[in-house]
Amino acid sequence: MIYSMTGFGVARAEAPNLNVLVELKSVNHRHIDIHVKIPGEFQNFESVLRQRVSAAFKRGRFDAFVRIEYKRENIRLEANPAMIRGYLDLAKQLNTEYGVQGDVTLEMLARLPGLITVSGSDLSKQELDLIGSKLIEAGDVAIAQLKAMRVTEGKSLMLDIDKRIASIGRWLEVILAGSASFVTHYREQLIARITELAPQLVADSGHRLEMEALLYAERSDITEETTRLRSHLDQFSGLKSLQDEAGKRMDFILQEMNREVTTILSKTSGLNELGAGLGQAAIEIKAEIEKLREQVQNIE
Repeated sequence: MIYSMTGFGVARAEAPNLNVLVELKSVNHRHIDIHVKIPGEFQNFESVLRQRVSAAFKRGRFDAFVRIEYKRENIRLEANPAMIRGYLDLAKQLNTEYGVQGDVTLEMLARLPGLITVSGSDLSKQELDLIGSKLIEAGDVAIAQLKAMRVTEGKSLMLDIDKRIASIGRWLEVILAGSASFVTHYREQLIARITELAPQLVADSGHRLEMEALLYAERSDITEETTRLRSHLDQFSGLKSLQDEAGKRMDFILQEMNREVTTILSKTSGLNELGAGLGQAAIEIKAEIEKLREQVQNIE
């Protein structure tokens, strides 16, 4: 099954005097990249959520927002001495160098972010276990919602991908239909053009010119390229049932497909009317491949 890397999940878990909220969203990323925002006094629980997310997904950037509201009777506040000294030193410097007037008060310091925090060190083991269990409960529900959304988004992606694969298949049939007679047609066009421009050369060279024209025309044979392109197309379609990192493999196959189409285009485009038609079909395939590459960037 194909999974998108875009999704969102949110869940809440409650207990007496405790409310835990977890919001989780994801977007595409080459690897797994997890960012957690959690209140400072509960930072020790961050690794718990990280482990749950990394166990559930293979790729994507994940942003988790955690809110923990715990009403307890005994609350101990902690100050950050280094930050306090830093602010006081800065205030003194501003006063000395720029003449900034005013006193630094406790009220001012209390408003500064990170200066005074609620201590989590006085929580009992029972309290810590309760908070941890509720965080896991809410986190698992949010992860399940996110995963379900990634499945739904993946199905939408595959509908569009299937349409583009079918379009490439149709354009490939156009190329195959024209390529069967392309070498012969190009050789005849080449001899006719030389005959028009240098009739004496044709008269003098005779059979040798025809052989040279055939060898040159055979360099424009695209049988190998079309065969490989068909094989890559079949391989790409087969990845839809892959369970592990289908997006990376799809992107690699699309690069190979683009390489074959570029070769076809260089061999056929502009050589004659038939070649121009084949080249136009190759351009249409390249356009579809580029759109596919945009889509597979969001597949896990």
